[in-house]
Amino acid sequence: MKQAKRFLAVFAVVLAASMVLIACQGKSSGQSTIGAAREDFDTGWSGPLKEGLPRRKIGVMYYTFTDKLGTQMKNSISYLADGFNIEPVFYEFQSPSIEGILATVEGALQGGVDGIIAVACSPAIIDACKRYGNIPFVTIQIEPISDDQAREVAAYDNYLGAVSENDYQTAYNAMQALYNAGARNFGVAGVTKGFSRSHDLRVEAALNFVKEHSDTKLIADDYSSNFAQAIESWAATYPELDGVFTSAASEQILQTLQTNGLTGKVKYASIDISPSAGEFFQSGDLTWIAGGQYGTTMIGFAVLYNYLADKTRIIPDTTKTLLRPFLNVGSFKEYETYVKYVDSRIPVYSVGEVGNMIHAFNPEVDFNYFKRLADSYSIADIEERHKDTIQ
Repeated sequence: MKQAKRFLAVFAVVLAASMVLIACQGKSSGQSTIGAAREDFDTGWSGPLKEGLPRRKIGVMYYTFTDKLGTQMKNSISYLADGFNIEPVFYEFQSPSIEGILATVEGALQGGVDGIIAVACSPAIIDACKRYGNIPFVTIQIEPISDDQAREVAAYDNYLGAVSENDYQTAYNAMQALYNAGARNFGVAGVTKGFSRSHDLRVEAALNFVKEHSDTKLIADDYSSNFAQAIESWAATYPELDGVFTSAASEQILQTLQTNGLTGKVKYASIDISPSAGEFFQSGDLTWIAGGQYGTTMIGFAVLYNYLADKTRIIPDTTKTLLRPFLNVGSFKEYETYVKYVDSRIPVYSVGEVGNMIHAFNPEVDFNYFKRLADSYSIADIEERHKDTIQ
């Protein structure tokens, strides 16, 4: 019991730190228009129409469904739900506290759901799902905080695994982009170490990049979670600073670069796409950024639906995360393509494409099938698949 409380305590702090970063995306970014009529994407799937599928109810949990990513998640799941005869119920975590997290999960379980996908993971959460009828649970966009926790949640047969982005590789790509743009003297900022595996991996990759390149130097690093404040301090202290990586991006950070006289002097790269990203790509101050996480949510839906359909477990070893790439944007032209094909009215995966990810409809589906989907996933991949639909 003490061990479970300890894991939940760590998880609560992770949520608290993450909420600060997510809030920076801001409601001002506007409502995403992702979502389309099912008939837009009926091609390529010979499975049954939704009328022939059993009605099921799933809980989807996130911090807020009103910021950009949250809206994209909600609309893409609603779109899939219409195609698969699913009733989705969207739950925002009541608070980042231990009590708030468990209250949200237990509220969903008491209301009666057939499965849950959530940006959350802890032994106590999976145990609650177990107690309420062995409800299957999929973790999305984050990994268990440690290998020990991964082993503990994997011991539950109702835990179907984690689907998340490859944070280490993504951050390394960001540093490589800064290096290619001429940056050599870096500032690196993250959240408090040990509270978020995703952010720890991003920072680890950035620091390793500097270690592996003898002509670079780590000028400053900061782990206060206040990225804008750190950048303000660096601007006043380190005139040689010419490259900045933060483990998450926000509109506030971009504006801080501008108001502290760093535009034209410092190259910036990070993860999460803000409303002004296009402007900063055009000015040359933003070198590289990554986004498009809602596609991971759609894969989480497919993992859950496979189990609901015929008990297929896509992830055979749930101590290991099914890793997928972020969508990388390295120029204004790529940003325009991203807006057209990722931030469009149509999700990155169609009903038909997700239908082909379901073993009950496609016997070739297994873990390797999902790995191949991950390996091919990119903005170019989405453009190729959807170019005839999105004009």
